[in-house]
Amino acid sequence: MLLVSYSFAAFCLVLFAVYYLFSGRLQWVVLLVFSGLFYAHGGVRGLLYPLVTTGSAWFLAGRIGRQTKESGRYMKEQGFDRMQKKAYTKQVKKKQRCLLTAGLVLNFGILAAAKYTSLFMTLGISYYTFQAMGYLIDVYRRKYEPERNPARLALFVGFFPQLTAGPISRFDRMREELFREHRFSFSGFRLGAERVLWGYFKKLVIANRIGPAAAAITGSPELYSGFFAFFGMLFHVIELYADFSGCMDIVLGLSQMLGISLPENFERPFFSKSLSEFWRRWHMSLMQWFREYIFFPVSTSHFSQSFAKAVGRIGGRQAGSKAPVWLAGLVVWLVTGIWHGASWRFVTWGLANCSVILLSQELSGVYRGFHERFAFSNRPWYQYFASLRTCLVFGLLQMLIYVSIPELFGMFLGMAAGEGLSELCAGGLLTLGLDLADYGILFLGLVLLFAVELMGRGGSVRERFEEKPGWLRYLLLFALFLLVIMAGVYGHGYDASRFIYNRF
Repeated sequence: MLLVSYSFAAFCLVLFAVYYLFSGRLQWVVLLVFSGLFYAHGGVRGLLYPLVTTGSAWFLAGRIGRQTKESGRYMKEQGFDRMQKKAYTKQVKKKQRCLLTAGLVLNFGILAAAKYTSLFMTLGISYYTFQAMGYLIDVYRRKYEPERNPARLALFVGFFPQLTAGPISRFDRMREELFREHRFSFSGFRLGAERVLWGYFKKLVIANRIGPAAAAITGSPELYSGFFAFFGMLFHVIELYADFSGCMDIVLGLSQMLGISLPENFERPFFSKSLSEFWRRWHMSLMQWFREYIFFPVSTSHFSQSFAKAVGRIGGRQAGSKAPVWLAGLVVWLVTGIWHGASWRFVTWGLANCSVILLSQELSGVYRGFHERFAFSNRPWYQYFASLRTCLVFGLLQMLIYVSIPELFGMFLGMAAGEGLSELCAGGLLTLGLDLADYGILFLGLVLLFAVELMGRGGSVRERFEEKPGWLRYLLLFALFLLVIMAGVYGHGYDASRFIYNRF
């Protein structure tokens, strides 16, 4: 079921009515039923894969939890001393590690088959797989006890707003949100609806409008080079951000209308001063998942320590101390690239991001000395320059998804030589599927988006908006609603109702 459709609007209206009619003890059951209906809308067969993921995570986590409890009782009954406890716990962890490995292999195997073969595809498989496996790993690490009720775990794994594009949540946090009573609050419902409207503005007015132009250039890089390549990069970045962050606004807004708070996934990434900061503020829940469940385990693994010793013998003590971070970063970005797509271009994109981030970290001392020596580097205009530089680096790396590194250099060398400039001056941008009215609406939409993002640097925009007089708030919201209705693009030669990150 698509988030931009009449059927989804009707689905939500029925859900809100039923959800708030039931008491707190049954509300989570309503969410579970409607989440199942949402998923089954694309075909009942599609329910099989999330059920396998949920069932395996529940069963294996339960086994691991029972082994933890039984081992604790056994050691207490036997009166083990410290050394005996350590040895016995090591035996138990070995058995539990086998169960954990079985769950990871099964579910990530299903994920790989879904993403990289044509056997089947299912909505949001990455997101519910990562959530379920994060839960299984947490139980293995003894952060909390396993959930006894498989239906409650099924809701955590398959809560329908998150199936579209995340965010990826942790069970210990979501347990409090999903299973407590949520009384109807007009204020919370209104605030959620306002955020949904803002998300549809990003998606329909900006992303859907600029999408055809971005696709025309990035889809035919052999035809567009020079200045056209620059606009292709710019249009792609704008579409990606408006589409993905707009989807997150809709998801988080819908959840707030249900009284449920989900983790944020964006924190104004285009104001970042470095690429590493950018990725900490873009798709935050995914980056946090990778950091917690891949980066830290790899960097502290026995193999990583052995690797560090080998590097230290060759490159010295300092290089050896940094080797675990290099290795873990490489693994994370390799996985990130593979997650985004099954081609060498995505692997190249991931490794290129890794290279830039690691290089920036190695040059941090140089940057620090530069800022200490030159006072102008602390002025506001230079901060904006640093943000613009980061955006440019991000955009260049994004182009590696569509072209090879030599092709990318060729396209921008052509721009330096003035290639494509005459075509642009002759109205070349009007040949990409957009007319002057489209560019005018797009410009106004981007100005509004940038203004809101800029205001967010000084504090919560929503809190400041709430401080305005009621009549002004409703007038601005009505104007935004009209803008979405009248200027939104609901189909432009492609499936405009789908979000880019739905396929992940």
